[in-house]
Parts: sequence; C-alpha cells; structure tokens
Amino acid sequence: MIWTPECALVTGATSGIGEAAALALVSAGVGTIIVVGRSAERAEEVSARITEMGALAEVVLADLSEAGAADAVFAEIDARGLLADCLINAAGLTTRTEILDIDLADYEALFAVNVRSPVLLFGRFAKRLLRAGRPGTVTDILSSAMHGGAPDISIYSMTKAALGIHTRNAAYALQDDGIRVNGLAMGWTLTPGEDSVMRTTHGASDGWETVYAAKRPLGRLMRSEEVARAVRFLATGESAPMTGSIVTFDQVATGITDLHPH
Repeated sequence: MIWTPECALVTGATSGIGEAAALALVSAGVGTIIVVGRSAERAEEVSARITEMGALAEVVLADLSEAGAADAVFAEIDARGLLADCLINAAGLTTRTEILDIDLADYEALFAVNVRSPVLLFGRFAKRLLRAGRPGTVTDILSSAMHGGAPDISIYSMTKAALGIHTRNAAYALQDDGIRVNGLAMGWTLTPGEDSVMRTTHGASDGWETVYAAKRPLGRLMRSEEVARAVRFLATGESAPMTGSIVTFDQVATGITDLHPH
C-alpha cells in the first residue's frame, strides 16, 4: 500500500504551482490541505475547490516575507490541533533584479521568501513530526535556474541554489527518521506570477508566451498542472524511498549545446 499524507501544508497555495499542487494532493487522497497564502479571497476560492473534491481545507493567511511568519503559521496550526505530515514549499518570488544594478530591497525580499521562509518552516514541521514519531515528506519547489540563470534573475537563481543545498542537507539529517526531503527544479512555467512579471518588468503584451516560447521543444511554456503531478509523486509514497534528490523537471536539457565556444 502506497503511503499517503494525512495533512499537507502547502505554501503559495493560493495561486500557480502551489494551488495546482494542493489540488493534485487531494486527488492522491490527502484528507486535509492547509492552504497558506496572503490573499484571503484567493484562499477561499482554492478552499472551495478542495472541499468540492472531498477534502478538508484549512486556511492560514501569512506573509512569508516577514521574519516571524513560520512561527505564526505553526502557532495557528497547533491551535487547531493539526499535525502536518507533508510540507510543500511552493511560495516564492521571481522578481527580476539586474546583476549590475542590484536593488538591496529586492535582494533581501527574494532571500526572505525563497530561502529563509522554507528553511524555517521545515524546521518547525520536522520537529513536530519527530516528537510524534511520524513519517512525512518535504518537497521544495526549486528552479532549473539554480544551475545558472540569465543576468536579470541572478539573485533569484542564487536563492534557489541555496534552498537546494538545504534540501539535500535536510534529507541527510532526517534520513533515519522516516522523513524524506526532495526538491523539484522546474523549468520555465506559465503561472499568474510569471505572467505578471513578464508584463510589468518586460512590457509583454497579450500572447507573449507564443513569442517567447516558440523555440521551446513544446512550442509553449510548461503548465502548473504538469509540475503538480511531479510534486504529487515526490510528496507521496510513490517516490519512496527516494530522499535528498533534486529532480529537474523541464522540457530542455540544461547546460548542453552543440555550438563550439567562441
């Protein structure tokens, strides 16, 4: 029998990868989803979909850029008598920051949400499972950009590389305790957040995906639902006993070219 989490905590669950992952976990049989996000309106919409699918939704509103967010999230979860045995760190910022003109505020915000938050959430999640003597899984949403990204996403790439190191160290620390930790390094995916960045930062207009992705193997960007299927695999017993793995989920092979260097 394949192990299935009883209660999954999904950050960034109000949009994009997080929302798709939450719904994919419900389809896998997870009974309770803790929806963590900033928008009360979006959280209620996602919760309604989870309920329609037959699972219980618990909403915890939090701004993960704040230093005390991890403690606040788990204080609320504890108060409701919930014990999460699955953590999906899907919340993230993709702010563009030019490498020659790095903005300190953007730098700190990217590291706060993309590194500090998932690291602190992991610690609080794992300690509770260890005290309960329960197995569990952690899935960190990474990016293929962790291997090196364009100059305008250099800081973002750094945050994903840093989180990836934590993923493997955390897996090693808990490999004898029944808590598996893996990461999914996804490629360019069309999400509401990515669409917003492309429009506000790059001045993209309607149909921008067709122009930018025309030379991609699929002729399009990847979809949140496609990534969510891989998240479901890593978060459930289907991927056991794998731990400490960084899985690249992309439509291109990174770092390979048939062109001779200049």
